[in-house]
Amino acid sequence: MALHDRDYMRETTSDPQRRGFTAFQILFGINVAVFVMQHLFGRFGQMWGQDFFPYGGTSFDTLIRGQVWTLFTYMFVHGNVGHFMLNMMMLWFAGRGVQQFFGSLHFTLIYLGAGILGAAAEMVVNSYAHGDTITPLIGASASVFGLLMALAVVMPEEQITAFIYFIIPVHLRLWTLAKALCLMQLILGVACAVFDFMPEGLRIAYFAHLGGAAAGWFYARSLGYGGRPLTYASQWQPAPLQRMPEMARKRARTAIDLEENEPMQPANKRSADPIESLMEEVINPLLDKINLHGKDSLTEDEKQALERASREVHRHRQG
Repeated sequence: MALHDRDYMRETTSDPQRRGFTAFQILFGINVAVFVMQHLFGRFGQMWGQDFFPYGGTSFDTLIRGQVWTLFTYMFVHGNVGHFMLNMMMLWFAGRGVQQFFGSLHFTLIYLGAGILGAAAEMVVNSYAHGDTITPLIGASASVFGLLMALAVVMPEEQITAFIYFIIPVHLRLWTLAKALCLMQLILGVACAVFDFMPEGLRIAYFAHLGGAAAGWFYARSLGYGGRPLTYASQWQPAPLQRMPEMARKRARTAIDLEENEPMQPANKRSADPIESLMEEVINPLLDKINLHGKDSLTEDEKQALERASREVHRHRQG
């Protein structure tokens, strides 16, 4: 089953008053509109010989001259059709997943935050390694890497099919793909910074990709996905149940306190069926946590509680 065909990845809004454009749709549309205006209508750019150079890129030089808005505009500007299509393909894949899991606000913050951090990383490395503070940085790739990494943190075990050279299909985990792409960017980025073997016109902002990926990873982790939340307050909270919603934490505490050989008692006295109560109070919250954060998000106590609850259900059904 494809990622976006799953029930929890589908739009759930049914109220007509709440319908509208999502952040993903708006930012995707801005990228398309800017590309059409610049490359099809020749607006917001200038001709340099036979080539068209779009406005909106960012660099240390433009920032020093006070054009701070270029830190945002550069994320929507692309150099050519290939550059634009590749970024839009990745945005379409990763962006929709992040939109569904995180919502419009977090999607926007990841897109913009990854873009800004990626630009900063690339400009610092480029100025230090090549002494270049003028060449503008353009493209949504840093933002897209941030979205991809955030999605990989949420769904590390998701199986996807990648095509090498758009021909050879390879099946791998989403987290494996994200790590492989980042490792590739690191190797090529360091090689270009040290040996400077790439022609001027073919330089790729490898460290922008890495900076964007780091921003997406940190943002997803700060929300509690993929491990303990990377926030100051979380380091002073007990580890077992800090990432679960309040109702799930209350229900799961019942499971954690159970002894290995002690028969489980339903926590909800209003229910006459002990199995139904056990499912509601113990098993369902833990399964919800696995569904949202993956099996690795369970603590050892929670795993043992889930095993005991499963055995209890099995014993009742057999008896």
